Amino acid sequence: STRPSPRCIMEIPKFFFIFAIIITGSKMTLVVADSKPPHYSSLRLMAEDAIGDCYEDAARSVKVEITDEGFDELLKGSRDNLSRNAKCLRYCIMRKNGLLNELNSVDEEKIIQIFQIIHPQIEREKLLSVIRKCSEETEKQTDNCERAFLAAKCILLELKEDGVTDI
Repeated sequence: STRPSPRCIMEIPKFFFIFAIIITGSKMTLVVADSKPPHYSSLRLMAEDAIGDCYEDAARSVKVEITDEGFDELLKGSRDNLSRNAKCLRYCIMRKNGLLNELNSVDEEKIIQIFQIIHPQIEREKLLSVIRKCSEETEKQTDNCERAFLAAKCILLELKEDGVTDI
């Protein structure tokens, strides 16, 4: 089995929490209904950093902004019916962390490296097959925000259909 590079492992802490939330839809548990989840401020700063130079379109005419509602949707682990802002935040975070390449296609190796750390129980070949299947579907989508949303949603649905339920 291929192990993640030391560089990849060193990069993990800076976005591990937000990645787990954004990609796998794991939600952060609130201590009190109206309180902020643990690490809220640092996660918000990471999200703000990710949108720093992020645009919805190749022409760079629509700058992605962060809204409280969009950010909170991601923290709640929402997987369906996300607002446009939440989808665009996911796109920017995935781009910033190399999960989408310069063509906004899924970076198979980067996603596999991350899953080996956060979900080592998933076999590499199974994950690779899922990523490739989902890539075919998401490549049809020309909207960057929708593409990132569909990629994450597809990967989770496919893994669930393959019997992986602990993600």
